[in-house]
Amino acid sequence: MMDGILLVNKPIGMTSRDVVNILMKKFNTRKIGHTGTLDPFASGLLIITINKGTKISSFLEDLNKEYIAELKLGESTTTLDLEGEILEKKEVNPPLNQQKVKEVLDSFVGKIKQIPPMYSAIKVDGEELYKKARRGETIERKEREVEINKIELLSITKEKILFKVDCSKGTYIRTLGLDIANKLDYPGHLTHLVRTRVGRFFLKDAKDLEDISEKDIIPISTSLSHLPSIKVNDQDAFKVKNGVKLLLQGADLYFIMDKNSNPLAIYKRKEDGYYYSLRGLF
Repeated sequence: MMDGILLVNKPIGMTSRDVVNILMKKFNTRKIGHTGTLDPFASGLLIITINKGTKISSFLEDLNKEYIAELKLGESTTTLDLEGEILEKKEVNPPLNQQKVKEVLDSFVGKIKQIPPMYSAIKVDGEELYKKARRGETIERKEREVEINKIELLSITKEKILFKVDCSKGTYIRTLGLDIANKLDYPGHLTHLVRTRVGRFFLKDAKDLEDISEKDIIPISTSLSHLPSIKVNDQDAFKVKNGVKLLLQGADLYFIMDKNSNPLAIYKRKEDGYYYSLRGLF
């Protein structure tokens, strides 16, 4: 079986781990994982890593993401989505001012601070926060910086706002939705969330779980096409396979392949000017 990634269209109601478990049985391999967790209420593009592809997860997680989200004003919930219990209600006075909504959305473009929600997969003391939240616990979370590259208003219908957002790794769209609602002077929560893109990979190219097959595996060399890459001769390929440092020029990070485009390793430059193996891929 090939090594690489699969583009899966995760359905609503399924956890990212559920998808992994299904594909583990389907492809009869335990070397399988995912990058970029999607909440059960969310759907869309989930990147699955398989066999040696599991070694490149961290180089895919850093890619920017794109989502389409539906925000309902007038009600906030414990989970910041439609699965939680209602915390606060406030009547929405339609019609919503389209210009004001656009201005509020635009105000989030750039680097912003977010506090991760309690209902998230972040681990504290070895346990996911959402498990603690279900027991009624509240843990202090550190503020983190994320970046909103672009945000676009798609439509307004009564108390609902549909928007598209391009953002950095680690952005919580549920938190963004609540912050948008609060800036419009309403409580709010997400009722729909779809991830439409991860880096250069698009939802339109993803397959449903029942349709995906081995022929849909994207090889490592294509999966890492966003990284600077070089091909090395047989002598240097032997060095790379043995973790020997290299003297290269240019980028700080290189995806190194042999002369036949087979993946060998990710090498990174250090302070002494040499490049050292960061991750072997052979």
